[in-house]
Amino acid sequence: MNNLFQNCKLQINGIFYVLPAEVIPLLQQGAVLVDLREEVETDIKLFGVEQVIYLSHYEFDEKWNTLPLEKPLILADSVGIWSKKAAATLQSRGYVQVASLAGGFNEWNKDGFPVTPGKCQPLNGPCLCMIKPHEKK
Repeated sequence: MNNLFQNCKLQINGIFYVLPAEVIPLLQQGAVLVDLREEVETDIKLFGVEQVIYLSHYEFDEKWNTLPLEKPLILADSVGIWSKKAAATLQSRGYVQVASLAGGFNEWNKDGFPVTPGKCQPLNGPCLCMIKPHEKK
């Protein structure tokens, strides 16, 4: 089997790191994004792509085996810490095509890749009596 991540520019200690610019072409080739962020984070913003599996890092140890073994997986969290650990765990359990999103969701969002609003709107205000939904400028 040809490893979809073999041409990625960054590999450290056997783990491939995918840059945000590499993700969409990889998804078009059959990869799946695994969002390891907690619900409190995904309630605000989501990756704006269709090929996403949501599995928080707190549930990962119990439910890692629900991830498809035959699909290339791009693991992502907020900044890339949990996804690196999850990638190493999956590799030790027989997953071959695994990569971590370098910089996580924060880098993805900062670089202008597609995001969609979650079910909750972020709030802001100078004090509790004035909190309101955040308005885009």
